[in-house]
Amino acid sequence: MRMEPRDETSLLATLARKNAVLEGINRIFHEALTAPSLEALGRVCLRVAEDVTGASFSFMGEIDRATDRLDEIAISERGWAAFEAAKSDWPHGKVPTGLTIHGLYGRVLREDAALIFNDAATHPDRIGTPSGHPPLKNFLGVPLRRNGALIGMIGLGNRPEGFRDVDVAAVEELAPAIVQALHSKRAEAALRDSEEQRRLTLELVPAMLWRVDAAGRITSNQQWQAVTGQSDAQASGGGWMELIHPSEAGKVTRAFRRAHAAGEPVTVQCRVRQAGGGYRAVLIRQVPVRDPTGAISHWFGAATDVGDMQSMEERQRVLVAELQHRVRNILTVIRSVFARTVASGESLDDVADHFRGRLDALARTQVSATLNASGTVDLENLIRDELLSVGVSDGNSVSIAGQDVALPAASVELLGLAIHELATNALKFGAFRVNGGSLAITWDVKLGESGTRQLHLRWSESGVPAVPVVPPRQGFGIELIEEALPYRLGAETGLTFAGGGVCCTIVLPLPDEEGK
Repeated sequence: MRMEPRDETSLLATLARKNAVLEGINRIFHEALTAPSLEALGRVCLRVAEDVTGASFSFMGEIDRATDRLDEIAISERGWAAFEAAKSDWPHGKVPTGLTIHGLYGRVLREDAALIFNDAATHPDRIGTPSGHPPLKNFLGVPLRRNGALIGMIGLGNRPEGFRDVDVAAVEELAPAIVQALHSKRAEAALRDSEEQRRLTLELVPAMLWRVDAAGRITSNQQWQAVTGQSDAQASGGGWMELIHPSEAGKVTRAFRRAHAAGEPVTVQCRVRQAGGGYRAVLIRQVPVRDPTGAISHWFGAATDVGDMQSMEERQRVLVAELQHRVRNILTVIRSVFARTVASGESLDDVADHFRGRLDALARTQVSATLNASGTVDLENLIRDELLSVGVSDGNSVSIAGQDVALPAASVELLGLAIHELATNALKFGAFRVNGGSLAITWDVKLGESGTRQLHLRWSESGVPAVPVVPPRQGFGIELIEEALPYRLGAETGLTFAGGGVCCTIVLPLPDEEGK
């Protein structure tokens, strides 16, 4: 135990010093609550130490165990004033870090003991002061410890009459309070950073999140209020149930009651009223959070918007149904094509050749339809694909002209087959078989008498020297154009065989601009 020095035997003087230390400790703990930063709290602690000891300036530092160097926590306001008086070029307010542990303060740390150097200028451990540092006449160093381990030190300089044992005693009495205050401030800052990080994380999550305490008070992220328009106060005490669609409120209430009674997580899907009106499907999950004793301290919940997912699922069901319908249709067309091709009475090789060509034409239309998300096919591309399938492209003998027309999927298969039949006939008997033959394909979109849009397509061959007025038999192509197109698509068709070549006209109903 340190004995009170004999030169301060006065009881009043001793009590005054003790009171000064106690007042300093109270000030440190009070300032710890309001200081904006660790460095600001450090300056308060240093000011108290200066007031108790009479030092002219001071600093506080901690040891970085990873580098075995000293990082200063704070320099006192008097210290910065002394630097400015010495015209120091040190940036004001920026405490130095990574200091080599040597010199007078290094001895304090190496010996882990409070030391007084009242003749600092001649002490053998003196290494001099850096440029701009005020002259150092005397020095007092006091270690800082936490849980018995050395963590840093306080250094005080230039007491006018030199430092005394009572100054050491005063700073050593302040040291535990300083360490505790700094530790609390650092823990508070870490907690605040953690809370801020948690808050930012919750705000960044696109789902609606909330916390419910034992009294039913809700604390939610901004997503909840943005989506529902309901504040935490309005949502608390079961107020959030007002947002549930009336037809589903009973289901949700029962699910939550069962979960709370059993202390188990709950998952329920329902519709929640939006801030702008209307309801949106959400998936609600809520789980209990337990304290170390196992009791439920609060509940944490999340609501995820599943409206888009439901729309996608519905769209998927529609697409699957549409696909099944189209598959049935194409199979029906294939059976019909096969039956009509076989019924032609041609040789097996001719039947196989014709069926293969028609099957390829159907395949091309299916590929074209799947390339576009809307399922439509560009008319000009359809015509050019069929011409290319028989080795013909537009040039001097072929002209193709017409506006952009998007054919609906329901029309593509039969119209593609009709163009294929015309192209195959032209290759075997018409404009593509003879020199001097030519083909003109034109189309336009007009309004019919009822105001519906109609495609007017014309296939006109010329330069064919001899074409019988009546074909020797009615083949698949004639039946397709004259019977299947009108029956299946509501088209008006005309097909003539005359001297010079084949002429075919097709007037096909089209959906309106909105696809109806």
